[in-house]
Amino acid sequence: MQKNKNLTPFYAICFSVFILFAVASIFVFFHFYRKAVTENVQDTIIESVNREQSHFATTIESQYEYLEGLAAYLGEKESDDLINEDSQQLVSSVAENSSFSLIALIDEDGTAWYSNNNTRNLKGREYFNNSMAGERSLSSPVVSKVDGSTRVVLSVPIFSGDTVVGVLGGSYDIQALGSLLFNELYEGSGQFLIVTQEDGSVVSQNGTNIFGLETDSIIFKVFTDYRTVTAVTDDGSEKYTVTAWKEDIEAGESRLLTMVDAEGTYYCYFESLGVSDWMLCYVVSVDDAHASYSQFTFYETRLFQVLAAGLLIMVLILIVVTFRKQKTLVHFAETDALTGISNKKTAEEYIKLWLADEACYGTQAFLMLDIDLFKHVNDGYGHAVGDAVLSAVGNGLKEIFRESDIIGRLGGDEFGIFMKNATPEAAVERAEMVCQMVRSIKVDTAPTLSVSCSIGVALFPQHAKNFQDLYEKADKALYISKNSGRDQYTLYDIRTME
Repeated sequence: MQKNKNLTPFYAICFSVFILFAVASIFVFFHFYRKAVTENVQDTIIESVNREQSHFATTIESQYEYLEGLAAYLGEKESDDLINEDSQQLVSSVAENSSFSLIALIDEDGTAWYSNNNTRNLKGREYFNNSMAGERSLSSPVVSKVDGSTRVVLSVPIFSGDTVVGVLGGSYDIQALGSLLFNELYEGSGQFLIVTQEDGSVVSQNGTNIFGLETDSIIFKVFTDYRTVTAVTDDGSEKYTVTAWKEDIEAGESRLLTMVDAEGTYYCYFESLGVSDWMLCYVVSVDDAHASYSQFTFYETRLFQVLAAGLLIMVLILIVVTFRKQKTLVHFAETDALTGISNKKTAEEYIKLWLADEACYGTQAFLMLDIDLFKHVNDGYGHAVGDAVLSAVGNGLKEIFRESDIIGRLGGDEFGIFMKNATPEAAVERAEMVCQMVRSIKVDTAPTLSVSCSIGVALFPQHAKNFQDLYEKADKALYISKNSGRDQYTLYDIRTME
């Protein structure tokens, strides 16, 4: 008894040191966790704005090319009268099937005929004069009094030989572009603005009006509404001034800011659009941006409440919470963010582990899937539509295959499915179901889009003795499907494909 009694202080000290170490470790963990979350959110905002900037510039470029194609055709017609009946019918027909609300055919003296049969003289308009000089031009934005949309006129010259004989202009709603990506980011809680580099005046805006600005107002006016404004840097953050903001906007420099007022803290990121002298700004509440991580904050709070209640309960909660967090972080590391299925590395590791498992018996099937002509989807409809297709494929695969099967995104538009203990007949049946599922994919923002896939199927151990070999056999079968006209599956045949 005396011996145990003498050890009590030692145990108490060890236990106290352990508790202090655990508490300190938790504090350190959450410190770096919050830092990682903050950096991840900031990177997401920057990447999203960069993608929207690229999408915006690409869309405007495609509209210019659309107008130039029509202008080239009109310039080839042999007629002294540019605005003749045939040209009017052509422009009206094109306008009905384009992204432009109106298309104007303008002759050399500025007389414009619109696709809605209205006429007016545009001789004094800057974009008309620029295009008569042989250049593309983009007008200043105008807010519609009818629907509140912000529209610009894109204009291109009409050449007859080397001579400019007129101008073709199209009215385009630039505000609609911002809804494509930003309405999906943080459930549409943010605000995007297009401002000029010259003076920071607001060209267009959409989403939640966080800044409380009207079109044509100056973005810099909101600066004094915030108690502190800091610029996020690689080393942390530094104080930011309205003078620095004006200089960055004028120079077209990108910058991520944190802005604090009585209502809360906000992220503000701006980037040159590469169109005219416009800058794209995106603003979102820090709380909204971090909302997807709120469950971790909840567990953290509960953890420290339990610490105050007692050592034993605290230790138990530490074990439970740490396990849950580690499990969630592992899930994030193993999952493809876009499709919600396993990433390539994780899928391959799971397959190799299963092939070495005693529970692996009989036939195993590996299906390699590739979206047909996926580059055309991205090029023709935009990356947002391409991402929607990939997400739909991932969801469809999870519905078709068993929970025990291994589904992974191998990269780009390529997917792999490993069916455990499956018959060849079941593998072929599932391959046909996948082809049908992909054909049925519809994207609301691209109603004319039609998608198909090609599939290669290989079996273990009939066709291969290890995963690498199985992968190569499925890839060969996939190659046959593609070269046989796509939109089909092919089962590997040793007799014809070796």
